[in-house]
Amino acid sequence: MFRKIAEGDVFATTKDCATSGPRTAVLDDGTIICTFMINSRGGANDFMPMVTYSKDGGKTWDEAKPVWPELEGKKSFFASVRRGNDGRFAIAGQIFNIDEPGEDFWSDEVGGMKENQVAFSVSDDGYNFPLPTCVDLPFYGSAEQAGGMLIDENGDLTMIYSPYLTIEQRGEVDLCCMVKMTSKDGGKTFEGKKFAQVPPPSTYAESWITRLTNGSLFVSTWQTASADSNQWLLSTDDGETFKGPFAQPFRGQSTGISPWKDGSVLVAYNQRKEAPIGVWLAMEKPDENGVNMIENEPVWQAEVATKNDSSGDFSQWTDFSFGEPHVTVLPDDTLLVTLWYKQGDVNGIRYVHLVRE
Repeated sequence: MFRKIAEGDVFATTKDCATSGPRTAVLDDGTIICTFMINSRGGANDFMPMVTYSKDGGKTWDEAKPVWPELEGKKSFFASVRRGNDGRFAIAGQIFNIDEPGEDFWSDEVGGMKENQVAFSVSDDGYNFPLPTCVDLPFYGSAEQAGGMLIDENGDLTMIYSPYLTIEQRGEVDLCCMVKMTSKDGGKTFEGKKFAQVPPPSTYAESWITRLTNGSLFVSTWQTASADSNQWLLSTDDGETFKGPFAQPFRGQSTGISPWKDGSVLVAYNQRKEAPIGVWLAMEKPDENGVNMIENEPVWQAEVATKNDSSGDFSQWTDFSFGEPHVTVLPDDTLLVTLWYKQGDVNGIRYVHLVRE
């Protein structure tokens, strides 16, 4: 079971804005880096990646600041920090041009986003991140890239994204798959490949890829068009093929994952349908026979699932009162879960520090 050690805010503000996408990683000196986004409101195309650091295991945090203040008003970047298996740090995600102040990146009418790219920045120390490199998508569509970048020990770079319809509608979009983009030359070029092909209707979201300690690649995703919303895939041949998608033994939304010991994985996810409402944490040891659940428990409870008591379905995503959890293993094997929340007039990033007993 998971026992809470501490809970508090990474960031909180009463300004009229929205927070999203908190992710954490541990630097070589034990400092925790946390990135998240601020934008002017839900759905606005002005994501600004923010960064803050904690040197005491998450108890206190520096004042958050923009990672790239020079991008403000020019680029809208939803980005996630991750520590690479080679010891470097990447901030990566989906990036949009800002054509008009106050514009939306999302259209309910279309059910899609502005055309965009994926982008990444790699740092040796986790403090100094160069301006992001933008990469065109290999197939027409928009990319929903919430899970950041996997860097392997040999320096290979891998991102996966979920294709979405575009507001511009300049071409057909294959929604029934995810796309894996891999670079073997340090990010100079990327090869794109579709995987996880399923029959329509299909829309993947919040897709993550990580390498487990046994060498397998594990993918977690949210299938918004399926009753089996949380799904997973496994590759034992370095991403050449994936088995799945398979339904998780829980129904939730928006997972964030981290590898654990002995080929197991930690999966943080939102639960808006079943009590207790909030963020849950699962531990699994997936193999070719199944996901093999070890733990599955609530670790943070919300006052309400949505701000206006809506259904909590994907179509009401701008009404959510919390979301996008992530989990990181700290050097002492305790766990740090982060999430964004909206409570009253406060927008914030929350952390929960846990120990497994």
